[in-house]
Amino acid sequence: MNKKLIILFMVLLIVGCSNKPDITVEDIEKIQLELVETQTMENGTEYHIRLLNGSDYVIKQNTVHFEYPIKLDNGIKENNYKIEAINNRLNIQPDEEVMLYVFAPFEGMPEKGTLAMDEPSVMVTGYLEEVNEEYMFSKGGTLTLNQSE
Repeated sequence: MNKKLIILFMVLLIVGCSNKPDITVEDIEKIQLELVETQTMENGTEYHIRLLNGSDYVIKQNTVHFEYPIKLDNGIKENNYKIEAINNRLNIQPDEEVMLYVFAPFEGMPEKGTLAMDEPSVMVTGYLEEVNEEYMFSKGGTLTLNQSE
């Protein structure tokens, strides 16, 4: 009986002393993607996107994808053709920002009016604190130029 009590106490002690963070939706909402600048060139458009880690956790690893949604009669839908942002990196600390770049070439684009080019979308998928399925997050939305820049 004493062995069972000691084992139960040890399990409770180990579980109670766990350092695993309780990451919430509010923490993920503090991770921001903001369009800072667009530059239209002869062969495409370049987008400058600020990734700000406003959370209290390290973004251990992440990927940022850009797309032009597909126009429909009653709205828009996701485009399976995405562009990965460059200049990204690992271990983005709390309150740290990283400037990302996307170049969307005109070559290969469908005829005008098929894509919602005035409503580009961006999605960040990554891990907070630890590269582990338990800490995976995704956040996305439409990019609009920050007029305060």
